[in-house]
Amino acid sequence: MTIRLGRQLARGSRSAVHEWGAGAVAKVPFASTPEGWIEFEGRYTAAVHSAGAPAPRLLGIELIGGRAASIYERVEGGSMWDHLAAHPRSVARHAHTLVDLQSSLARLVPPVSLPRLGDRLGCKIADAARMVAGPLADAAASIPTTTAIGLCHGDLHPGNVILARRGPVLVDWFDVCRGDPLFDVARTALLLRTIDHRRPPAHLGGTDPIVVDVMRGAYLAAVDDEVTPDHAVLDRWEAVASVARIAEGVPSERLVAIWDAWRTGRADG
Repeated sequence: MTIRLGRQLARGSRSAVHEWGAGAVAKVPFASTPEGWIEFEGRYTAAVHSAGAPAPRLLGIELIGGRAASIYERVEGGSMWDHLAAHPRSVARHAHTLVDLQSSLARLVPPVSLPRLGDRLGCKIADAARMVAGPLADAAASIPTTTAIGLCHGDLHPGNVILARRGPVLVDWFDVCRGDPLFDVARTALLLRTIDHRRPPAHLGGTDPIVVDVMRGAYLAAVDDEVTPDHAVLDRWEAVASVARIAEGVPSERLVAIWDAWRTGRADG
């Protein structure tokens, strides 16, 4: 039986999600998305699903329009981001949900097939240093030394959480890695801190900037309540993550400022 690509359900920075028959969706990469991206993400998603993470089940890879597209089970529900836009008073509850999700991932045994956090960051920092002038390459030497190993989603924000009836489901696992769970916390805090409200990504628009700022504060308060992190290490991770994010092609000015502020403050201290 031939299955035709259905209506678009969601759109991200690298791909769009469409209906695919009954009970499934197709994730179709944009022309600008590198070859192999879909296969890697599908492989990672299948691995974390098998490890017990709340991820959609990969059903296979299909050729659509001459390019590989991943087929997943369809998870019914809207994103946490959309719910925040419609119900701003839900900020505190969703902040705790994000922390609970990251804590549950940290307790899982990460599959050895996943990239190591240090390797991921090293590659991104090197790319960032080639893209922007300044001492960004120094960030590689500032990666915290830790023995903590957990499952890190790598891009956990309200837009990547589907509020399904069975519980929250995390999507977009391309940046997953095995490493210090505190990095994942720092990455989420960074994402909430640096969304450009004047030009928000198409998949993250529609939320009042004040709500996003309150969400960041509520998220960090929930982290303090449930994780009790070493704030010096958390700040270090966020500074390193800010440099690595430059390699993702987002506006760099604010990210460089975060790195410079941490680096300068460290030198002054």
